[in-house]
Amino acid sequence: MTKLRVHSYETFATQDWPGIRLVIFLQWCQFRCLYCQNPDTLPIQLWEDWKEMTAEDILALAVKEKEYFGDNGGITFSGWEPLLQAKDLKDVLKLLQKNGFHTCIDTNWGIRNDDVAECIQLANHILPDIKQINSQKHKNLTWNDNQLSLSFIKKLDDMQKNYRIRYVVVPELTDTEQDIKKLGEFLQTLPNLQRIELLPYHNLWISKREKLGIKYPLEWTHASTSTELDQVKSRLTEYTDKVFIRG
Repeated sequence: MTKLRVHSYETFATQDWPGIRLVIFLQWCQFRCLYCQNPDTLPIQLWEDWKEMTAEDILALAVKEKEYFGDNGGITFSGWEPLLQAKDLKDVLKLLQKNGFHTCIDTNWGIRNDDVAECIQLANHILPDIKQINSQKHKNLTWNDNQLSLSFIKKLDDMQKNYRIRYVVVPELTDTEQDIKKLGEFLQTLPNLQRIELLPYHNLWISKREKLGIKYPLEWTHASTSTELDQVKSRLTEYTDKVFIRG
């Protein structure tokens, strides 16, 4: 039986594109982002605050929320990396599609296999992340290389898939002049990009880490200011007019 390991879910979400969404947060992530806001979704044995949900369980939840979705809403799978469960996720996507639901996958896409490819084909919308455009800085920030993620975005563009890029503006870590220039040049190679959304970095999840007994590595980093976000947007608009700030 198809089962997903689910950490939690959120109803009436409006930031996970498009429309009003039911967001299913799945367990596990291969990235180790220093500013991760969901460290409790990582695959550490001591953290077992998750449950299994079948495809039918998720469909029943979607049916319950359907009246709120309107014309554009649906279900978004996030977590941080839902594609780590691609083998089962593809069956959930098929069932939701069969019942007329629009689906979206929020992903950093650090993996590649046939199940992942099928999930990408099935989903109506994709929300890929760029954590850092510079390869070495990306490794420092996430413990992983960024080449798979960037090649994935190029593939989405070639497929003319509905996708938007998310980019967290972290003071001094992702907003330097050199980084934004290189990011802008990359965006220019994506003719079918719908938009890039700039997300403000904040440190509201420090308390979550404290409860888990984890030291926060970016205690010295201040939250992004509106001025800093505007500056990044201004620099990126030299390369593309598809830049938006998300509050």
